[in-house]
Formats: sequence, C-alpha cells, structure tokens
Amino acid sequence: MPDLSNSSRRSFSRPCLAKSARLQIDPVSGKPVLLCQEAVIQINRTGYEILLQCDGTRRVTDIVEELETRYSLAKTTLFREVSEYLEQIDQRGLLQWS
Repeated sequence: MPDLSNSSRRSFSRPCLAKSARLQIDPVSGKPVLLCQEAVIQINRTGYEILLQCDGTRRVTDIVEELETRYSLAKTTLFREVSEYLEQIDQRGLLQWS
C-alpha cells in the first residue's frame, strides 16, 4: 500500500476497490453506498464519482483531472481532497493499490 502522505507516490498510484467492497446505488433510497462485509457505508455523490473511477487503471492524478472537468475547483484543492477521501476509504481496508 502506498504512503498517501507522499505526493509523488500518490500521483502514480492506481487505486481500486478491494474485492470485499462493492459500490452501488441503494435501490430503496436511490443514494450511493459502499458495501463491505461488515457495513453499508452511505457516501455522497462526489465520493461515488471518485470511487467509480477507482478501477485499478487510473492514477490518482487521472481521477483528479477528470473531476477538474466537472467541478470548478483548483487542481491542488481537488488533489488534496481526493487524496484525503481515498485515505479514509483505504483506512477501512476497502482499497487496493497498484
């Protein structure tokens, strides 16, 4: 697993959901959720968009660039926020890195 505090490593890491996690829209509420063995985690739409791109082929920088086209935030702000979000998900053991 990469050290997410290291900017250069972060840029080249390719996150993907762990095999034990599944991203979906809850059929009852219509809200995005992240399912894992022991929990259902409600996430917001932005988190859902980030995790949808975590397929093991995109680097963190690729994810940030894609979000930059959708949101009017500075790239440095997006990079920080995406990295922090991925770190929170990773701390739960729900990401794998390549």
